[in-house]
Amino acid sequence: MIIETSKYPPECGITLELCAGIVDKNLALEEVARIEVLEECGYDIPVSNLERIISYRSGIGVCGDNQTIFYAEVTDNMKVGKGGGNLEEGELIEVVEMTVPQAKEYINKGTVLSPGGFIFALLWFFQNKSTL
Repeated sequence: MIIETSKYPPECGITLELCAGIVDKNLALEEVARIEVLEECGYDIPVSNLERIISYRSGIGVCGDNQTIFYAEVTDNMKVGKGGGNLEEGELIEVVEMTVPQAKEYINKGTVLSPGGFIFALLWFFQNKSTL
């Protein structure tokens, strides 16, 4: 399913988020991340391309989930599918590509429709990887 954002703006509940998934206890976190990138974004990345940024607890006081953020660079050659997530699980995912200036503009708007982990990941990228 594709959402026409001019007809259904983000204010309707659509958010910009990182690729994510539930951890299978039998798999390493890196393998879970690789599988989720393939399922949600359509890129087949080698586990060796994943750089662990941070592990932290989110939702303190509610559920206290462990979350780990990885960084990976992808190329068009790694694109093997359309992504979009698992429709049977009710996922509605569209890959959004932004330039560095667009991403900076997004988080400097004052109000963003994204969770804190997404903002943290962008700020980490600006400080550690971005040359613009």
